[in-house]
Amino acid sequence: MKIRIDHIAKIEGHASFTADIVKGDVQSAQIKIEEGARLFEGIMRGRKDIEVPELGSRICGVCPVVHNFAGFKSIEDAYKVPVDNVSLRKLMMMGQMINSHSLHLFFFSLSDFFGYKSDLELINQYPEKTHDAMKIRDVGNKLVERIGGRTIHPLTPCIGGIRKAHDLKGLLEDCKKVLPLAIKLGELFVGLEYPDFVRKTNYVSLVNDSEYAVYDGKIKVGDKVMEPKEFYSKIKEFQEQDKVAKRTHFSEKSYMVGALARLNNSKDKLNSEAKKLLEKSNCNYSNPFYNILAQAIELVHFFEEAIKILENLGEIKINLPKIENTTGEGLGAIEAPRGTLFYNISLKDNVVEDINIITPTAQNIANLEDDLEEFEKLGGFKDLSDKEREDKIKMLIRAYDPCVTCAVH
Repeated sequence: MKIRIDHIAKIEGHASFTADIVKGDVQSAQIKIEEGARLFEGIMRGRKDIEVPELGSRICGVCPVVHNFAGFKSIEDAYKVPVDNVSLRKLMMMGQMINSHSLHLFFFSLSDFFGYKSDLELINQYPEKTHDAMKIRDVGNKLVERIGGRTIHPLTPCIGGIRKAHDLKGLLEDCKKVLPLAIKLGELFVGLEYPDFVRKTNYVSLVNDSEYAVYDGKIKVGDKVMEPKEFYSKIKEFQEQDKVAKRTHFSEKSYMVGALARLNNSKDKLNSEAKKLLEKSNCNYSNPFYNILAQAIELVHFFEEAIKILENLGEIKINLPKIENTTGEGLGAIEAPRGTLFYNISLKDNVVEDINIITPTAQNIANLEDDLEEFEKLGGFKDLSDKEREDKIKMLIRAYDPCVTCAVH
């Protein structure tokens, strides 16, 4: 028997699912990417360094900021350039995370818990909550736009910092006003009933002794903490026959990146309201369905972090560093909404000789397929009709918040 779902709705991009059922067990669960390779790395080779972040931000319309910053971070690492006004970049990161998480939580995932066939049913049933979700997302967009110059494909970031400081008046008040709505949305997700499923895996994310890491830090995988370059050197990328997107293994095993991984590795660094929300929950840190709850908790944290940054920002002065070296190899590692993103670049005299990009979804696909197989073996689909089984498969896939567009970069 074969299960085939031709289209997984409410994810970024187009994907399908197939699996063979042998004596009642799911075998060879596969996420099939239904998009062609986009060859961004090939486009970047031979171009000037400053074109890499600009092109990278075009990989994804949902998370252009992190692609932009990962590109700049890889160049800055190659040139050994210090970065001016890191707080502004972090503030844009908060906006990026708020924007993406609010979209996925309310408009992609929530209807799965209520059995609605479409988001329109959810919107019609809960117009006030819909309005709140839009307000939350709007503030995320404002944070990006006011610093980056526009909501997508930011204009102001440059090698070594931000080239222009915009007027940030009103953003602090906006964040403080909308934080209670984010907490309210988080409480909604705390109260939901998540499918019962546990599978041990390695959770990979940036970690930082001083904060909940999203912009920089070391890499934590399991109980080990290492420099990003060491972890990157141990990732095994592989591409199976007839598969568009690459997959990755670490120590020959799949692993998970994203909100649940960050929560596993850095929950003690959450801000106060987010920590309270986590304490109210019964979060199972080994259940991939709880990646949805982890995003809801992070949403509150990122609002609190934006408030903290804005309160301590002070007068913004532009003091970009002088770039003296334009040859080298560098790695940019950053947390995208869906997990850790890597840009590894080699440059000579301002020109890209080689570049490799590893996106969160490319890292998560193998782990998601392992989860789907294990979920069936543990009876997750037991006594379900074909329709109910299909809905549960879609729910687990959506819990990962996959970005197919990034995967086929």
